[in-house]
Amino acid sequence: MGFRLISSGGDTVDPAFMNIAASGVINPNNPVVLVAAGTGGAMVEGGAGVDTTRTAIFGVCLDYVQGASDTNVRVIPFHPNQFWEVDCANAATTAQVGIRQHLSATRGYVHNQATNVDSLNRVFMPVAMTGLTTGSGKLIGYFLVDRTPGNA
Repeated sequence: MGFRLISSGGDTVDPAFMNIAASGVINPNNPVVLVAAGTGGAMVEGGAGVDTTRTAIFGVCLDYVQGASDTNVRVIPFHPNQFWEVDCANAATTAQVGIRQHLSATRGYVHNQATNVDSLNRVFMPVAMTGLTTGSGKLIGYFLVDRTPGNA
């Protein structure tokens, strides 16, 4: 499953998505980063992982694309009022709630742990846990995104 939007805040039923040019391999339900591309303009690319920072992470892609830069994909940009349910690389526990987490190096997961470190690559803040603690549990939370101009 990867990342699933469970609340957009307010009365909105459907998440707002944008059609954005894509580059590289992008898988559905995985986070993407927004990169500035020379003369072609900005585009999203897959590969959001452990080193992805709050200034680069952009949203979750709904489509699959491989190697094309002339293809648009649908992306739900992160917004402060959204809550996401995320798969975890490690067993989910309540000890991870309230601790900033980074994405997994293998992508499609949050590399959840109980150690709190405030760094730019800690992009997910869990507020609850759902499911079992034996590997099928998931974390619910929001993405910490810094779109301040000049921070990219």
